[in-house]
Amino acid sequence: MTDIPVDEAARADQGLGYGVNAPYYDLILPQAHWDDLAAALAELLPDARSVAEIGAGTGYFTEAMLGFLAPEAEIVAIEPARVMRAALVTRLARLPEAERRVTVLAEDAVGAELGAPVDAVVLLNLIMHFAPDERPRLWRTWAAALSPGGLLVVEAQYPQKAEPVPASVIPGRTLGRRRYETVSRADVIGDDMIRWVNAYRTWEGDRLVSEEVAEFDCHVISDERLAEELSAAGLTPVQGAPEGLRVWRR
Repeated sequence: MTDIPVDEAARADQGLGYGVNAPYYDLILPQAHWDDLAAALAELLPDARSVAEIGAGTGYFTEAMLGFLAPEAEIVAIEPARVMRAALVTRLARLPEAERRVTVLAEDAVGAELGAPVDAVVLLNLIMHFAPDERPRLWRTWAAALSPGGLLVVEAQYPQKAEPVPASVIPGRTLGRRRYETVSRADVIGDDMIRWVNAYRTWEGDRLVSEEVAEFDCHVISDERLAEELSAAGLTPVQGAPEGLRVWRR
């Protein structure tokens, strides 16, 4: 382990983690998987009139929700990492409907104040950054932010236990003459801790133009552990949730 803070907002501000992958983020995201998650959210939240999105990143799901939520629905998008928030605000600035419907907050996941309860809290690609002793506060904060009957939504975590994940190539998109891909693996670095090592590669034809590497130290949380923690926060599991999501109700 190094002295680098686990908090990804702090890492990004040091030019680490998201500070490395931000220029590639929308080019290398697993498009089919994210499209499936967006479709699952649309199935799950047809009646939501207010949503808090924690860790909005570059705004992929923010934009998707604007497309399927009711025209009067409001989104609060919370993103503490400056480099990711720059991409988020840039995306939202080109969407006319975002002007009156999306509020961007720079606070962290447990320090943000919404001012009113919400119908849903969405936390995607986030909870692995929180240590076991930090998560109870996270869950209490957002369980309390929900209206009665409101939903808390997270994605299924991978891997489910601390084990190495072999390197694999994840194809990305192409821009002009160049194409992008990620080589990703995970190493075990401690009890319930893995380190994702992602190499972001830029190709022009068969020539490798550049490769940048970012590392993310992540806490593994199984479905069973997640269920224990969310039950302790006073939430009830929703049966039959869309594939890929874990959903809890206040």
